Amino acid sequence: MTEAPLLASAAPITAERRLSDPAAGGEPTQVAEQTLQLWRAFAPLPPERRRWALAKGRVEAAGAGQGLAVSDEVAVVVAGVLCVHVGGSGLSSDILGPGDVFSTGAGRQVAGNWITDGLVYRTSLADWIETAGVDGLSHLLEAVDRSKARLERGLRCASRHRATERVADLLCALHDVTGLATAPLSQERLGVMLGLRRTTVNASCRALHDAGLTRTARGQIRLTSIDALRSTACGCRRMAQSS
Repeated sequence: MTEAPLLASAAPITAERRLSDPAAGGEPTQVAEQTLQLWRAFAPLPPERRRWALAKGRVEAAGAGQGLAVSDEVAVVVAGVLCVHVGGSGLSSDILGPGDVFSTGAGRQVAGNWITDGLVYRTSLADWIETAGVDGLSHLLEAVDRSKARLERGLRCASRHRATERVADLLCALHDVTGLATAPLSQERLGVMLGLRRTTVNASCRALHDAGLTRTARGQIRLTSIDALRSTACGCRRMAQSS
């Protein structure tokens, strides 16, 4: 698998930035909106810890379809939806939204692709621990636990369900999170996320297409009947979210 390129760095976000622009009649500025998104993304942390965490690190913007790879930094999704796969294993794939930890900075590479336009906060593990303290460390450890649970779920799903059911399940999960009828994913990317061979993914996508559930174009999969697609999907991701 080709490593996805890192996104270009943006300016650091500081706690001192103002939340509104008096010259604009008090309406939130773009910076203010980004600050509010950051504040919400760090909701698990106490307010004072959130202020300190925002004083360091940087926020990077990305467009739908762009790649992201991180290994030695803490990375948290601020806005948008990101498909992630850990170390090339489809069994660890997941869909992340605002507030979800993308990387714990432990040195293990995590790669993914943006499904929508998005923002990601990044900082060194040392700075994160210094500013977010014990609460921040607990937040990262909880993310590690969720990653382990994701791997266990993937193993169970792969052993119990056919490839077509798993492909349909991932497409339904993407629709549930984004609300989009078109997933900007190639068949190759689907294979990476699900740990399936390209020929297997091609056969599954063809079966869904022949059943009138999807339409495949270059780098995109359009969902034509979400209800029928749900009846084909194994439902593992939805059950995991509701548990």
